[in-house]
Amino acid sequence: MKLYIKSTLCLLLATLVFVSCDKNDDDNNIVTLYLNQTQIPYDTNGLWSDAMTEGSHVVSQGIVFSHEAIPAWNTWNGFVASRNSDNADYSADFAWLEHQYTAITGGGMSGTGTPYMIAYWNSSEGENVDLATASCAITYKSTGNTFIPQSLYATNTSYAYYSMVNGSDFNKKFEDDDYFHLLIYGVKADGTKTGPITYPLADGSTPINSWQYVNLEELGEVSGIYFQMDSSDKGIFGINTPTYFAIDRLMIKIM
Repeated sequence: MKLYIKSTLCLLLATLVFVSCDKNDDDNNIVTLYLNQTQIPYDTNGLWSDAMTEGSHVVSQGIVFSHEAIPAWNTWNGFVASRNSDNADYSADFAWLEHQYTAITGGGMSGTGTPYMIAYWNSSEGENVDLATASCAITYKSTGNTFIPQSLYATNTSYAYYSMVNGSDFNKKFEDDDYFHLLIYGVKADGTKTGPITYPLADGSTPINSWQYVNLEELGEVSGIYFQMDSSDKGIFGINTPTYFAIDRLMIKIM
């Protein structure tokens, strides 16, 4: 009887160890974006100091964010890191060029003044893009690495938020039938696309003003993801709503 109990106990312990190792191995394949664990240089306004440097990218925990700077025009697209907390309304002065780098939350998922990613989508890029040409794309380490996107948190920037709430000379004040959507696509290793996952940054007259969870698992195993936007407010040159968004805590499973 003692031998039987001892053998059963050993078998049980071995099973528990095996299950635990499986869970740890699985967890080791998960990468979650924590920007405060990456040494990113910031200027005195809390903006990534290379935001206007040609050829620069934010890379955090192997996650690579697309970025294009055009210093001669004082413009950029793609992603920049920010920890700016000034989410005030500058609509009256139309001073958004100086204040385009802030999430409406005033900080990342870790709280006010903590880092997050700001994105500006180049709405002129059209639909026929890939990871190399999309203005707002994310890959892992190099093109050859594939992963399954798990989730991220998204919100509006202060510029986009107040533009929808107040309206301006360039865009309308949102009403009940208006929308502002974030579209998220996956690109597989063979170039085929998955998605999009559509997430409403505004659905009606009230844009979101907090971090919201977005599940990405349906995109499947991909070489990268990219973002585009859609809005009910369009003109002859495309979307009138400022095409900015903010993300944090991107989670991917490395394959």
